[in-house]
Amino acid sequence: MTLGEFIKTKRTELGMSRNLLATKTGISHTEVQRIETNERKMPSLKVLCALADALNVPQEDLLKVAGYAPGDDMSATQRAFPGLKSKKQQETVEKIADGLSRNADLKDEDLDDLYKQVEMFIEYAKREKDS
Repeated sequence: MTLGEFIKTKRTELGMSRNLLATKTGISHTEVQRIETNERKMPSLKVLCALADALNVPQEDLLKVAGYAPGDDMSATQRAFPGLKSKKQQETVEKIADGLSRNADLKDEDLDDLYKQVEMFIEYAKREKDS
């Protein structure tokens, strides 16, 4: 069973509309639809936890369906980016990834510009730290 199928099944078992689930989780009904139809294959951890709470499902169960190994204490961000050392770095990457996932219609040029701006900021921050 896919994550989307799991969520849709739980939602319908509870007699809950997509709109109500969206309201309970704080995400848009369109995003709920994307998740249920597997258009959004990997929602952020924050979204997954909100969905689990709204559907009265243990977070661990939903994370397992989403593909996280059971008993694995590492976050998805830690697994994907093992070089991130601090919690703040991990949170920043999660916020950026969440913002990108909610704005999937950005053009490739926009994403290239975003990357360049991040690189410029990192260089600026390094220079400020060294001075």
